[in-house]
Amino acid sequence: MEYLIEHRNTFYVAISFIVIVIVALGGWYFYGLHYEKSADRLYSSAFNSYSSNVDIDSAAFTNAAGMYRDITEKYPKSRAAELSFYNMGNIYYNLKELEKSIEAYRSFLERSSDGNVLTSLAYYGLGYCYEGKEDYEEAVKSFERSNSFLVGKNFTVINYSNIARMYEKMKRPEKAIEYYERVVEEAEDPFLKTLAKRKLATLG
Repeated sequence: MEYLIEHRNTFYVAISFIVIVIVALGGWYFYGLHYEKSADRLYSSAFNSYSSNVDIDSAAFTNAAGMYRDITEKYPKSRAAELSFYNMGNIYYNLKELEKSIEAYRSFLERSSDGNVLTSLAYYGLGYCYEGKEDYEEAVKSFERSNSFLVGKNFTVINYSNIARMYEKMKRPEKAIEYYERVVEEAEDPFLKTLAKRKLATLG
């Protein structure tokens, strides 16, 4: 007690600093919760605006893309913004706006982690975008990147088939054969295996 009385000014300063830190951390925590919840509400509205419709027209897709864009601008650091970029990639691909789709997928990949299952799917989507632009080299790279993040044999085989198709379009039959042979070796789906065998017969 004598020590505290003698050094009470230092003690008061230390206690005040600790209280300020606790209040600041608490405020930041509750701000973060509010931030994420607000973003999640907008995300749910955007997703529900088209996901429950059986017949989705371009107007519904365009409207949803605009809602997702709002989320990425208002809440850029949120988890909802990350998912919004991925969904915009899918929507713009369906609208055949390939440049916008590529931009959205790339924005998602800048934010996503390697362990995120959507990382593989985003590269998969990019592969189709580049195929639509007839940039087959980039399509191959995207499908290969998709496989590097995949967990699941069936999807890996689908990407092998996609890569083989790109090499066919690039007039590189030797590489197409290499990947169709992988499909035959690894595919569990009899339809994929049969299709690959037919391709090999044609190319051979």
